[in-house]
Formats: sequence, C-alpha cells, structure tokens
Amino acid sequence: MIFSHQDIDLRNELQDRLLARRLRRDPRLLRLARANLRRWMTADGKRPRLVFLEWQRILDCLSANEIADFLISDTPMARRLRQSSPFMGLFPEVRRK
Repeated sequence: MIFSHQDIDLRNELQDRLLARRLRRDPRLLRLARANLRRWMTADGKRPRLVFLEWQRILDCLSANEIADFLISDTPMARRLRQSSPFMGLFPEVRRK
C-alpha cells in the first residue's frame, strides 16, 4: 500500500495526539524520549543532525505539558520535527510508517 506525504503526516499527527495525552499523564516518558535522542546523537558521532539538536533543545527547555502542546501543534516546525520524533517506538501500538 502506498501512502502520500499528506496521509503519512495525518497519521503522524494522530499518533502524536495520543502521545501528548500520555505525556500529560506521565511526564516520565520524557526520559525515554531523551534516551532515544541520546542514542541517535551518539550514532551520528561528533556532528549530530540539526533535527536532533532541535529536539534536544525542546526536551531540555520545555515542560512535559509544553512538549505535549508542541506535539499536537500545527506549526511548520512541529510538522517538520514530527517526522523524526524521539517519541517514536515508545508505545508498541503507535507505529510510524
């Protein structure tokens, strides 16, 4: 089955709404996202991708509720970063294509 970018973006947005609800209930999920991000940045070596640095600033500077708000926002930045979210894989039933 082939999906358009629009279909993928819509699915990612719906999944992030679920993640945002869970994050509001359990801010400890930030630890898991931070661990994912550290692992990805380590794999990149001395020059981590810009998108990872952007996520690092978000995870370091915003509260769990602010991050949840960001996850469900429809800003160009949120839509772009949604494609490389460190929250991917935290829940088996939430899968990215």
